[in-house]
This record gives sequence, C-alpha cells and structure tokens, in this order.
Amino acid sequence: MKAELVVDAPIMGQKKIWVKKIYKPYFDHPFHYHQLCELVWLQKGYGKLIIGDYVGNFSEGELILKNAGLPHLWRCDSAFYRQQEDLYTKATTTYFPPSIIPSITDDAECISRYNSLLIKAERGLRFYGQSREQIIELVAKVANTEGLEQLGYFLQVIDITTKTEEFEYLASIGYKNSNNNQDMDRFNEVYQFLLKNFTSDIMLSEVATICNMAPNSFCRYFKKRTQKTFVRFLNELRIGHACKLLQNQHHSVQNICYECGYNNPVNFFKFFKLITNKTPQEYRHHITKMRLAEGS
Repeated sequence: MKAELVVDAPIMGQKKIWVKKIYKPYFDHPFHYHQLCELVWLQKGYGKLIIGDYVGNFSEGELILKNAGLPHLWRCDSAFYRQQEDLYTKATTTYFPPSIIPSITDDAECISRYNSLLIKAERGLRFYGQSREQIIELVAKVANTEGLEQLGYFLQVIDITTKTEEFEYLASIGYKNSNNNQDMDRFNEVYQFLLKNFTSDIMLSEVATICNMAPNSFCRYFKKRTQKTFVRFLNELRIGHACKLLQNQHHSVQNICYECGYNNPVNFFKFFKLITNKTPQEYRHHITKMRLAEGS
C-alpha cells in the first residue's frame, strides 16, 4: 500500500465545507496528507496515531485539528484487523480550505485569530475538556445540516477553536514537514511495518531494507526527515502502548514490559522514565488519581 497525497480537488471550488462520515471495520489509509484543513471527531475505534513526528494512541472521543499538508496515519489495533471481536471504526471529518475565513470576512481581528489557529494546527491540535464537548456538539450539527445553517454551526466551531486554551500540541515545536512524495512512500512502508510489528524483536537492518538502504544511511535519513532517531521513534511507539496498557489495573507491569516488545525490564524502565518522566508505577498512580478526580 503506497503513501499518497489525498487530493481534495474534486470538492474545492464546489463546497467551502465538506463532511466525510466514516463507518468501516478499520482505518485503511496510508501515511498521507491533504490540501485542506481537517477536523476529526473519532466516535468509535482505538489504535496508534502518527502526526508529523508525533507517535501515540488514539481512542474514542478524540477531536483533532490538522492544518493542510500535515502528514498523518491512523492505524487501529490488531484486534480490528483480525475481526475476532465486534469492532468497527466511526468518525466524522470536516474538511475546509485554509482561506475560508478571509474569504467571507474582512474583520482584521477574526482573521488574525484564525491565522494564529492555523499556525498552531501545523503541529496538530488535540482538544480536551469543556471546549471539546462544545465543539463535538457543533460538529454533529455541521454534519447533519446544509447551506447557511451548516456554515453558521461551522463558524461557531472556528470561534471556539480560536479562543480556547484547552488543547495540546501533537508534533514537536521543531517539526518541519520536509517530506516529498517519495519520502511519503518510504515512510508509509516503514510506519506500517513498525505499527504492525513493534511488539516483536525488530532488527535495524530489517527496517533499513524496506528503504533499500544500509542501516547507517537509513538512520541518518530517518533522523533528517523526522527530527528524531529511529531508536527514539520505536521506543515512543512501545512506551505509548505501555501507557495504554497501564490504564488497565489487571495488567502487571512485568507483563506489560514483554507485551510492548522489550526483552528485559531494565530497558523498559529506562525508556519509560526517559519518555514520560515517570516510572510505570508512578504513571499508573497518576492515571488513577485523574480518574478519581473526574468522578468526584
């Protein structure tokens, strides 16, 4: 499966806003990007997410905004592909051109706030808290209306996203998208391989072969294009999965270590502390406290 630019040309010039509803067994897009901005509301599904140089998890209720040109990949966890459970994905994605607000108003303050939002969205934004709930409610209305009514709800979405501070950046502050189409093809194959096999032993030479490179050349290439080393990327993927498993009290820390692809607890604890600034036990305690606070 090759990476690609998902071309939005058929809808540009026809609609200022385009809503796509997804309902399928699992996500099957390659590592790709769009010519339009993209606001994704994930209603069902869970798995791994790559946005720019960010690698982490996604789960139900996600609300993520990406500016045009930001490469990304959603991959469901392996259970979705085996279809051994009653699993499926559901998402509502709102696409819009970066020029939409300047095209309908000359209000300098509105345009300035909107442009500031787009700059932030070059790294990908994940919304949370009350703002997320308000936006989701409006996105549902955008998806089920047309014409001026739809535009009105969409403008309310933009108004909230330009004002809220309830968001987190995904890609790092130093991330710059320097990938061309050939790079996208290569990284799609690498990412798909890693997302499928990160819980197993992975040899650097094996991954380098995917790109037809010697290991040292591949490491330099990977670092130049992603702003992080291959080892760092792989460990972020594994530790992100560990963080997900730690939220289930029935999983022991020792078992999680091996389920995430580590051969011994020493490496697991070292990289967990390096990436999260917490030990696995501290992370689990932190999650427990947060859940109790939300329930109080």
